[in-house]
Amino acid sequence: MVSQRITFWLMIAVSFGTGALDAATYLGMEHIFGANMTGNVILVGLALAGSEHITLWGPLTALGGFAFGSWILGLILRRFPPKNAKDTAVIPVFWFIAAGMVAVTVLMAMLPLTEPLMHAATVAIGIFMGFQAIAARRVGVPDVSTVVITSTLSLLFSEAGRFWGGAKTVATLRRLAAVLSMFLGAIAGALLEHHALWWAMAVPAIILTGVALTLTLLRPVGVKDSPAKALVSA
Repeated sequence: MVSQRITFWLMIAVSFGTGALDAATYLGMEHIFGANMTGNVILVGLALAGSEHITLWGPLTALGGFAFGSWILGLILRRFPPKNAKDTAVIPVFWFIAAGMVAVTVLMAMLPLTEPLMHAATVAIGIFMGFQAIAARRVGVPDVSTVVITSTLSLLFSEAGRFWGGAKTVATLRRLAAVLSMFLGAIAGALLEHHALWWAMAVPAIILTGVALTLTLLRPVGVKDSPAKALVSA
């Protein structure tokens, strides 16, 4: 679809947006993670154990949205198996995620941040992040899942260095970029959230729009984005 180098940097940008999103949702939406479902699983456990200041419904709704998004997109993409360099199935998916994140950001900027709005936004963000995780997996950039970095972090350190069969330099740099992108995104999201929650939410929305646009412009001529109709009908 596009060159591996461009695809890599697009997914690094998405990881940066994910870091900003997690910072925004954790600091501004009842201490939940918009994309990091490992964190939400832990938060649900803490809430069930009766820990103070940890609510159950926030992380639980985020998990539910993520599970539903992953499930429904998985069903859709099974109908459109990858076709090597001409695989454009993820393009409409990224447009859908971008449009959804823009809509959530605009609503949170214009409406009072009431509890019902927060819960609705949590479910929606979970769905979009479930879509993003599956789409990033379909893109297939090694070590850049865009939603978690635990396995990437372990590989970064366990295979660091070329001695005794360590990873190649390019693999180490790729893993380091994935970790740093989410780290820097979290810093940006935290700083923006101090001004307004929607400021931080705008970061992933803008990045995802840019990624969708780039993938569209760089797709092979004459190749159609076949899942678009399935996404609309879903």
